[in-house]
Amino acid sequence: MADPITIMTVASTAMSAIGAIKQGEAAQAQAQAEANAARRNALIKEMQAGVERQQANIREEQQRRKARGLLGKQKAATAQAGIGFAGSALDVMEDSANKAELDALTIRYEGDLRSRGLLADAESDRYSAEVAIVKGKNAKKAAYISAGASILSGAATGYKGYSDYSAKNTMILGGG
Repeated sequence: MADPITIMTVASTAMSAIGAIKQGEAAQAQAQAEANAARRNALIKEMQAGVERQQANIREEQQRRKARGLLGKQKAATAQAGIGFAGSALDVMEDSANKAELDALTIRYEGDLRSRGLLADAESDRYSAEVAIVKGKNAKKAAYISAGASILSGAATGYKGYSDYSAKNTMILGGG
């Protein structure tokens, strides 16, 4: 007949090991969910970066159209005033054209910066996803190691309990 304490030790050890394994599997599943969320966020940011670039292109073209309209009005006003397209009038028109082009390029540049920022964020999210995967794998490995340590510790405790129990019973039964 087995010692009840040894039986309880073995049962407790088994429950500890199973609990550690389940905890590791849960940690890995949580890490996988985090990785999936980070990858989804990265895709969203990449799409936002593309939209940002498209919108910047549209704003740039709108700025150029607006500038062409204003320059056309300047030319018409200059022609109507009869001052000619030389000297100061020409300088003013060239300056206006240069500023308009600078405005259009600034719009493009700002859109580029926002787009690059979103792409950098997407890359960061992808990295976070990879870190989460590694974290989950490590948690699962640690859980298996913990389960193994519980089993070894329980086995040692169970063996000691069994040895002590056997020695008592041998002495009681007159075997030694």
